[in-house]
Amino acid sequence: MQILINGFLQGILFGAVGVAFALVYRTTKVFYIALGGVYALAPYFLLSALEFDVPLVVGIMLALALSMLISILAEETIHWPFERKRSPTEVHLIGSLGFYLVLVQVIALVWGNEIKVLKPGGDTTWELFGVILVKAQLFGPLLALSAVLLLFIWLTRANRGLELRALADNPILVALLGRNIRALRRWVFGLSGALVAVVALGQAWDVGFDPHVGLNTVLLGMVAMIIGGSTTFVGPLIGGILLGILRSQVVWYGSARWEDAATFVLLALFLFLRPQGIFGRKQRLEEAG
Repeated sequence: MQILINGFLQGILFGAVGVAFALVYRTTKVFYIALGGVYALAPYFLLSALEFDVPLVVGIMLALALSMLISILAEETIHWPFERKRSPTEVHLIGSLGFYLVLVQVIALVWGNEIKVLKPGGDTTWELFGVILVKAQLFGPLLALSAVLLLFIWLTRANRGLELRALADNPILVALLGRNIRALRRWVFGLSGALVAVVALGQAWDVGFDPHVGLNTVLLGMVAMIIGGSTTFVGPLIGGILLGILRSQVVWYGSARWEDAATFVLLALFLFLRPQGIFGRKQRLEEAG
């Protein structure tokens, strides 16, 4: 039960990153690898704020706002210029990877390569039915789950959220209706950056952070999106939870060295047997194009 709960909590984080990745991919068809750089940067923003004695809540808000701005910067400098030139998906992928590498190098130059922590010392623990839970271990998943739920509500209730959903389903019709596509894309990238920053702060509060944590986490989020389905924003969250449980079971019954192997075996099975994911739907040829 302990391993199952640990995997479930870790899976929520994977799923939230998957939702952030899917938010960009579903609406713009961009494989947003630079999201890993935003993930890596967010804890450093909070750490710098705390070093200047900024209150924790204010520091978190600043970290989220700056993460949104960095994500929008990636859209403005990389993806929107490529979109205007009708560049293929591969060009977006290479540009996004380059932006990620720049962010990682900036982090290393400004803050160094060593592992840092946001909270020194021990933490409160609880035991319930033989399951031991640490306060910091719960903080990240609960924060990420709350952010995802708020995003879902906003996407289904707010006018701008409905416009983003329409952009994901039919961008040509949205443009014909007179909506500002460029402004909507800024919203997409900004929200994606904010959501992944929430996950990064929760994870950093629990286990610390370094400049290179982002890429692996975003790749796991991408796997969660593929497992759950890229045509829905709910699927990546469920896919992330399944992925987290699988990885925890592999560690318990085998070795941590097999985590990545099990992850990509599961990915390969879905790509071959159900490429649309658990909650995805098969697309017609003209939709896929």
